[in-house]
Amino acid sequence: MSRIGIITTSYPRFPGDSAGHFVASHARFLVGAGHRVDVVAASDDKTRDRIDDAIRVSRVPSRGLFYTGGAPDTLERLPLRGALNAASFTARFAFEVQKHARHWDAIVAHWLTPSALAALPSTKPLLAIAHGGDIHTLRRMRLLAPTLYALRARRAQLVFVSSDLRDIAIAAAPRLESWLQTATVQPMGIDLARFSAITPQTSGMTTVLIVSRLVPVKGVDVALRAFAELADRLDENHELVIAGDGPERATLEILAHQLEIDERVRFLGEVSTDERDRLLASAAAVVVPSRVLPTGRTEGTPMIALEALASRVPVIASAVGGLRDLTAATLVPPDDPSALADAIDDVLGMGTLGAEDLADLSGAETLEALDWSVVGKNLMPVW
Repeated sequence: MSRIGIITTSYPRFPGDSAGHFVASHARFLVGAGHRVDVVAASDDKTRDRIDDAIRVSRVPSRGLFYTGGAPDTLERLPLRGALNAASFTARFAFEVQKHARHWDAIVAHWLTPSALAALPSTKPLLAIAHGGDIHTLRRMRLLAPTLYALRARRAQLVFVSSDLRDIAIAAAPRLESWLQTATVQPMGIDLARFSAITPQTSGMTTVLIVSRLVPVKGVDVALRAFAELADRLDENHELVIAGDGPERATLEILAHQLEIDERVRFLGEVSTDERDRLLASAAAVVVPSRVLPTGRTEGTPMIALEALASRVPVIASAVGGLRDLTAATLVPPDDPSALADAIDDVLGMGTLGAEDLADLSGAETLEALDWSVVGKNLMPVW
């Protein structure tokens, strides 16, 4: 039995928390494979001491840097305060990692910064996973190339959740292209049995669903404008449900009022994983209206898109980042409310997706290839 350390900024803070749930799934896969797993993760004021008896979790207070808004958005919205907070957290985080790393046989770092950077002083084998916000933040700060060179010198195994992120890395460090081309491109896994067991629930309402942090990169304002354009095409039994929270919530609620659709839009705030499943069961479509920010930052592969497809719910997404690889989704140009409105109008009423719709999920990938039983093997550190 080996001991594997997982380093992550996002990890469930209480039972049913959706934050970092895919990292917890990765940890449970490793436990199921016969390993002992320790996790070093960020915490906030919602964190409880224990959520899983099989996994030992050590927490480092993050002072609002992660979870609700996310570190990349905090650093862009509050650059000085965010940078000072990030520097302080990174130092404390690295200290906590080094305290535990001597007991580990291998390390898995979710996000290159600060997780993989915190593992650099250790000599234990390292699997470093880039999710998106980390790559874009490092690029904006002109630290992506130095980070990649450091990981190459560290002999890290590198994983990108989308081919788009790997292309960005190659552009930043062209001399490392041959090494980066050997990196694994692997979206995070899903619990296929859980999502395929979700049974569609009919009610009096036709629900268009968004599950997202409420930050600019998610483009929820575009969905509100698209729904406003649909007001004359859809009857009063159609609603837009927004599950998630973040610093943009008040602004988005004001926009819904200005667009005169606030009576047909519901803001639910953060929801648990069980509540997410119930929402997917009642959804006619899931919208992922992500955008490219002026800084160049965009999405990796949002988990809700994969989870909705696994639940056989049609997905309408912006053609950005890793979302462009989802051939089973309806893709539209980003920041285009009219195109999004037309796509929603076309998709509503088509019913749940069938096996033929999901036979080719993302190029060569099938839905079965994204189950944790497969993905977990691709994300196993080598030592």
